[in-house]
Amino acid sequence: MLRWLLVEAGHSAAQFDPELRRKYQRLVFRRGRNVAKVALARHLAVRLYWTLRQASSATPPAHTPGSPR
Repeated sequence: MLRWLLVEAGHSAAQFDPELRRKYQRLVFRRGRNVAKVALARHLAVRLYWTLRQASSATPPAHTPGSPR
């Protein structure tokens, strides 16, 4: 299910982001349409991972009353 969602997101992103569109077109020419879709989905997953990782390290955890320190 996650792979399907990432492939759909990659297909949509390739329509609107010129950098991803170039990457997709180059991969279609070299490897074929299906491989290019999955490669673009993986590229988005890596971008998402690093975005979430950097966002989580930027904000310290909030301490609420009653929570252990």
